[in-house]
Amino acid sequence: MSSYCVSCVLTPDERDLATSYWFSLGMQGSEEVVENENVRVKVYFADLEAADNAKTDLEKRSPLSPVTLTEVVDEDWNAKWRESMKPAKLAPHFWVSPTWLPPDGEEGDQWIKIEPKMAFGTGHHETTRLAARAIISKKKWMSGKNVLDIGTGSGVLCFVADKLGSRSCLGIEIDPDCLENLDENRRENSPGGMMEFTIGTLDCLKDDVVFDMVVMNMLLNESTPCLPQVDKFLRTGGLLVWSGILVDEKETAIDNAAIIASCKLLKETVEHEWWCGVFTKSDT
Repeated sequence: MSSYCVSCVLTPDERDLATSYWFSLGMQGSEEVVENENVRVKVYFADLEAADNAKTDLEKRSPLSPVTLTEVVDEDWNAKWRESMKPAKLAPHFWVSPTWLPPDGEEGDQWIKIEPKMAFGTGHHETTRLAARAIISKKKWMSGKNVLDIGTGSGVLCFVADKLGSRSCLGIEIDPDCLENLDENRRENSPGGMMEFTIGTLDCLKDDVVFDMVVMNMLLNESTPCLPQVDKFLRTGGLLVWSGILVDEKETAIDNAAIIASCKLLKETVEHEWWCGVFTKSDT
C-alpha cells in the first residue's frame, strides 16, 4: 500500500499556519529540515485526494520552492516524525518536549511535557518562546498570582506560570479539538497550583473575576478584539504579556493597548520578525 508525500520549502511562519490544515486532512506524519532560516517540509498522507488538497493549499502560500507530490512506499511515518523531533528550549533552564523525549538539560531544569498534537504550543515557535521568556522575567513577582492565558493552545504558557509559583492559571481556547490534549498535558505536568482549561470565549468568565497577569500569544487581528475584556479582567497594576505580533505591527499594538486596555509598555523583546511586549495596567 502506498502513501503520498507533499514537499516544499516554507518560512517557519507559513509552516506553522499550514500544520493545522495538514492535521485536518489526516496527516500521517512529517519531516522537517532547516535550510538557512527556512524549513523544507515533507508531509505524508494515506490517500491521494488529501495529498492533492495539501499541495493546492501550499501553492497558495507562496512557498520558496516548487511544491512536489510523489507516491512513496508505505512506512511508519509517525516513527520517522518522532525521530526528527527535538526538545524545545523556551529559556535557560526551561524545556518543552513530549514524555518520550526528555531534554538533555541540567539538574534542576524545568521540563514541561507537551504532546505535540496542535499547530502551536510546542515551544518551537518564536512567539511562544518570547511569551514564555516574558513570564519567566517576572519570576520573583509570579508567586501567588492568578494568570489568564487567552488562546492557550496546548497550555505551555500556563505550565510556565505554574512552575514559577502562580496561585492559579486559567487557559481559554476556542478550538474544541484542543481539550483532550490540554487534559492530557495537565495530567503529565501535575500542576502545583490550581489549573483549569475552558473551551469558549472570554464571555464565559464571570464579570467580577480579576487576574494579576493576562497572556495573549495571538496574531494582532485575533488578539486586538480581546483588549476591552483584558481591561475588564486585568487588575490595576497587573501585567499583560502580548506576543504573536510582527515587529512592523508593534506601534499599532502599543497604541491599542494604551487606548483600549489602559496598558503602558514596560518591556519589549524581539526574535526574528516577531515582537512581544510586557505592559502594566494603569489606574487611568
